Amino acid sequence: MSKASRLTHVALMTGTLALAGFILSPLFSPILWAVVLVYALYPLYGLVLRATGGREALSAFLLCTIMTVGLLLPLFYLTLLVAQDLAGMVSSLATYLQQGELTVGEGWRRYPVIAGFVVQFQNLERLTGSDLQSSLVTGVADLGKLLIQQSTNVVSNLVQWAIEFGIVLLSAFYFFRDGKRIVDWTQENFPLTPERRRLVLTRFDEVVKGAVYGNTIVALLEGVIGWLAFWSVGLPSPILWGAVMAITAYIPFVGAALVWIPAAVYLAIQGAYVQAGTLVAVGIVLSVVIDELVRNMIVGKVSKVHSLIMFFSVIGGMQFFGLLGIVAGPLVVAVAITLLETYRSDTAELGPIVTDRPEETS
Repeated sequence: MSKASRLTHVALMTGTLALAGFILSPLFSPILWAVVLVYALYPLYGLVLRATGGREALSAFLLCTIMTVGLLLPLFYLTLLVAQDLAGMVSSLATYLQQGELTVGEGWRRYPVIAGFVVQFQNLERLTGSDLQSSLVTGVADLGKLLIQQSTNVVSNLVQWAIEFGIVLLSAFYFFRDGKRIVDWTQENFPLTPERRRLVLTRFDEVVKGAVYGNTIVALLEGVIGWLAFWSVGLPSPILWGAVMAITAYIPFVGAALVWIPAAVYLAIQGAYVQAGTLVAVGIVLSVVIDELVRNMIVGKVSKVHSLIMFFSVIGGMQFFGLLGIVAGPLVVAVAITLLETYRSDTAELGPIVTDRPEETS
């Protein structure tokens, strides 16, 4: 192949790949979700495949059914709980503000996390001497209008979510059924040497295992312990707050502290010092033992990504990809670091590009 033909081929390949990426870009999020879910459940798929006598299509269908039941039912239940409590919070806040009674009393006992912020708001208002409450009345009114406006989009949002979830299931079915063939094809066509391909795929495996398995284990532990802690100190909706703590546990360093610190402040303001101390003790266990030791032991050692880099990649990934960024952010950063390391290794093997030449003598 001549140089001109090679350049033409590269240009056409680059253009068509860019166009294909542009066409598939609206489906990037559900497809990547399918990749993550299939990768996490692939060991279970192997068990089902053996149980069905090697029937790949049937095994893939059963796994997709398990995914549907296992994801939709808990999400539907948690969505109902969150919607009910949010509606109650907004209604109570609007009532207290309109009556000019934004105080931490019995009415706020159902919402200890919000009550903690109310205490800080009152302190700020006393220090500044400004009428922040009237501004909040307007803000809550605007929030109510916004919620009403957004409620009209519920049907369209549900349709969009259903379509995206259908894409996730369809993609997952083929990824389960044809996963090995897809991986083999990717390895054969990846523009790296076999050794480099194995290195990149190994890093992919390590990061996904660390981000998916490790963070999920940490989130489940913190969610269950948080639920038991909220229940033991008599705070309402312990299941809801346990679920919120499980979600915030995916954020390194801060994690579930976003929930239990305001709740402990509220209990202390109410004079429930024993309950507040209990919640603080549980929070310290969550922050030190589970969030640091267990997360570093599982996520850090498995993914081999520094905690600070993991934190930045998770935060940046969530801003760019949404919830998917919990996995996608560390994955992109880890693969980029791996490619940089392979490039550095290759350039070291090549030696210096410019060599010293002996000076010419006249």
